[in-house]
Amino acid sequence: MKPFWFNLTRKVLKWAMGTDRIEVSLRPAEKFQGSVKILGISGSPRGRKSRSYKMMAKVLEHARVFGAQTQEIILCEKTMKPCEGCLSDPDKECTFPCIHCEDDTNEILQMMIDADAFVFATPIHWAAPSAIMKILIDKMISLEENHYEIAMSDGREPLLGKPCALIASQEGDGATGALGWMAAELREMGVWTIPWGQTFKPALLEKKIVKLGMFALGERKFEWIENNLAAAGRNLALVTRLLKESGYKWDDYDVIEPNC
Repeated sequence: MKPFWFNLTRKVLKWAMGTDRIEVSLRPAEKFQGSVKILGISGSPRGRKSRSYKMMAKVLEHARVFGAQTQEIILCEKTMKPCEGCLSDPDKECTFPCIHCEDDTNEILQMMIDADAFVFATPIHWAAPSAIMKILIDKMISLEENHYEIAMSDGREPLLGKPCALIASQEGDGATGALGWMAAELREMGVWTIPWGQTFKPALLEKKIVKLGMFALGERKFEWIENNLAAAGRNLALVTRLLKESGYKWDDYDVIEPNC
C-alpha cells in the first residue's frame, strides 16, 4: 500500500502546483572512494567444510586480488525463522526491519544493504538451493518491498543494480535449474548476475581417485570451472568499482514515478 499512497500524494501535489512533474531525489551521492564491498553468503548446512563454501572462498579470494573488501555470512551459523508471508496477509504489512527481530534476519539483511555485490553459494538439494538459502531469498522481500523507503533514508537502494555471482556444488544433477531459478528471483529484486557468474561443480570431481586419474591422463576438460571462479571474483570487483565510480543509478527518481 505504501507505493499507492506515495503515488497518490505526488498526483495531488501535481494538481495543486499545476505542474506535470514533481521531483523526488535521493541524497546527492558522494564521490566514491575506497574499496567495493563484496558479501559472500554460504547456504550449505555443512558450513566451512562444504564444497560450495570452498568455491565461494575462491571467488572472494580473487575479488580481494582486485582490490575488493570481502565479508562472509555462513547461514548455518545464524538463526532465521521462515518467512511468514506478511506481504500477502491482509492483517499484516511487510516491513523493514523484518518482524523477526529476535533472530538474525535483520542483521543479515542490513549486511546486504551495506554490500555492493554478492556471492551466493549453495549445495543442490533435489534440483533446488538449500532450505536455508531459500529462506533467505524469501525474506529478502523485506528489502525489495520497502526499497523506496530504504533508498530515501539511506541514500542508496538496498538491492537494485547490485551484481552477483551464483555458485553451486551438486552430488547429482539439477544445478542449472536451481541457479537459473535463483538468478530469475534475484533479478526481480534488482540483483543481476555477471558474465561467468553462474558456476557449478559436480562433487565427483572432488574425489581423490578422480583427481588422480585425471592428472594421470592429463585431462584438463574441467579447468573451466576454476577459471570461471577466478573470473567471477575479478569481474565482481572491477565491474562493481566501475559502477560505483560512475555514480550510475538504475532508478532515476527525478523521472520515474515509483508505482510498483
